[in-house]
Amino acid sequence: MEVKKIKKSGFTMIEIIIVIVIAAILSAGTFIALKEIYLRSARSKAITELSSASTVASAQVASLLKDRVPSSVIGYDTNISNFKSIYEIDITYNVLEWIGTSAESFNHKDYSGFIDMDDSNKSANELYSPDTNISSIASSIKQKFDLSSNPFDSNLSAVVFAGSFDNGELVLSDEFNNSFGWHGNSADKVYAISSSSSGDRIVLKTHPQVIYEKYFLVDSAYALARGEDLNRSIMTNNCHFDTSFLDDKEYKNTLFLFYNYRPWNNETFCADPNTLHSESRDGNVTILAGEVKGFRANLLNGNLQFSITLQREISSDKKHSVTISKQRVIF
Repeated sequence: MEVKKIKKSGFTMIEIIIVIVIAAILSAGTFIALKEIYLRSARSKAITELSSASTVASAQVASLLKDRVPSSVIGYDTNISNFKSIYEIDITYNVLEWIGTSAESFNHKDYSGFIDMDDSNKSANELYSPDTNISSIASSIKQKFDLSSNPFDSNLSAVVFAGSFDNGELVLSDEFNNSFGWHGNSADKVYAISSSSSGDRIVLKTHPQVIYEKYFLVDSAYALARGEDLNRSIMTNNCHFDTSFLDDKEYKNTLFLFYNYRPWNNETFCADPNTLHSESRDGNVTILAGEVKGFRANLLNGNLQFSITLQREISSDKKHSVTISKQRVIF
C-alpha cells in the first residue's frame, strides 16, 4: 500500500517577524493619524470656543470702558502698590482701573450732564442741571447696586467736572494723583452729592474750586485683574467669593471684574493685595472670562485700545495649544 506524504505548510520565523514589523508600522501609522485627527478636532473646537469667549469678554469690557471718566483710567502694579495714568503705564501694571459714569441714569435721560452756569448758586454749592431728575437718579443707582438707602447719604454718587479731564490734560502732573482718590490718595476732583439735592438742582457737599459746564455723574469704580495677581484667601474672605471650583491653574488664568467700590470714599476693590491703613476693601466681584493668558490697555491715537488673549492647551504633553487674541478700540 502506497503511503502519501502530507506536506505541512506554515510560517517560517522570518515570515512571522516580517508580519509583526508590518503590523507595528501600520499600528504606528494609524496611531499618528488618529492623534492628528484628534488634534485637528480639538484645535477646531478650541478656536471656536476661545474666539467666542474672547469676543464676549472684550465686548463687555468695551461697554464698561465706553462709560468711563476719560482720564480716570489707571494701571495699578500690585507688586509695588503703585499706580499711574493710562498715559504712562507699561506691561508691569497688571490691574486696570477706571471710574465709571452712571450710564443707566444717563440712558434713561435722568440727567443731562450739563450745568446752566447762570442759574446755579455757586456760593451754596447748588448746580442747576436742566433736564435732570434727582429722584430718578437715586432710584436707578439703588436698583443698579441693590441698595436700600439713599445713595447720596453715603457718598455713593458724585460729580466730576469734565474740565481738563475730558481731553486728557494734566494727567502727567502731580495733580492727577490726588484727583480721584486712587489707592489712599485724595479725591480733589470728585464732589459728593448731598441728599438735599432735588428736582434738577444738584447740591454738592463740598465747595468746588472750579465749576465747568459739562460734568460726569459717577457711581462706581471698576477693576480688571487676573487671579495670578490676586491673593486667593483675600478673594475668599473679603469678596466673599468662593473659588474652590477652580484649580490653581484655572484660578491663575481667570479674569475677574470688580465693581461697586468708590475711591473717593477711600475704598479699593475687595481683592486688592495692598491697602493703606486708612483704605478699606469693598465692592463685588464676578468672573469675566477664563483661560486668560493676559490683557492690556493702552492709548492709540488718543483712543483707548483694549486687548485680551486666551490660551488653551489641547494635548497632555503641553506641546500643542491654541491662542486667540482680540482687540477693541474704545472712543
